[in-house]
Amino acid sequence: MRTVSILFALALLGGASSAQSESPWYVQFGVGALFSENAKDVPGGNVGFSPGYAVDLAIGHRHPYSDRFRLNLEFELYHQHFLVDAQDLRAIPSAVEEDNSAFAGLINGLLEWRFTPQYSVYGGFGLGWAKNVSYDAWDSGSLNQVDTSALAYQAKLGFDYNLGGNYDVLLGYRYFRTTPIDIENLVSGQVDSIDIAQHVIEATFRWGL
Repeated sequence: MRTVSILFALALLGGASSAQSESPWYVQFGVGALFSENAKDVPGGNVGFSPGYAVDLAIGHRHPYSDRFRLNLEFELYHQHFLVDAQDLRAIPSAVEEDNSAFAGLINGLLEWRFTPQYSVYGGFGLGWAKNVSYDAWDSGSLNQVDTSALAYQAKLGFDYNLGGNYDVLLGYRYFRTTPIDIENLVSGQVDSIDIAQHVIEATFRWGL
C-alpha cells in the first residue's frame, strides 16, 4: 500500500512539473478597444474619431535569460478599424464614407519579467509595414488618398497571467502609429498629411506549440 502511495505521489509531481513546463514557441490571438487621437491640420480642420476595434494574431519564440527574465520575439499580423466622428465628418470636403482601417505586419521584441511563477509584466517595441491603409473620408470627391501603405511602429506594455503550463492570458496597452499618409486636393493641388496615433486596450490568449 505504501509503495502504491509513493508511486501515486510521484505521478502527481511529474504531472505538475509537466503542466508548468513551457514550449519556447507560442501562438497568440488578441482583441482590443481602439481610441484614436485627433487628426490635426487636415482637410476638415481638427477631426476626431469614434472608438474602434483591433484584432491581432502572432507567432513568437521565447529566449530565456534567467528564471525571471526573457525576450519574446514575435511576428504579428494586426488589423484595426475605426470611424470618423459623425459631427466632424460634415466638415471634411466631399466626404461620403467614415471608415478607416489598416492591416500591418510587425516584428516585436518584448522583454518579460516573471516575478512569480504565474505573474509577469512585459514591455517592448515593434516595427513593420502597414498595407491597405484606408481613410475613406479623405478619398472621395475632390480629395484623393495618395498612399495606401506606410511604415508602422508600436509600443506594448502589459501583464501576463500563466494559467498553467503553456497557456497564458495577457492584458495590455498598445500605442500604434504609421508614418504620414498624403491626401491631395484635386481642385487646388494642395497635399496634406494624416498622422493618426491609436491607443489600444487589449486582451490576449496565448498557447504554446
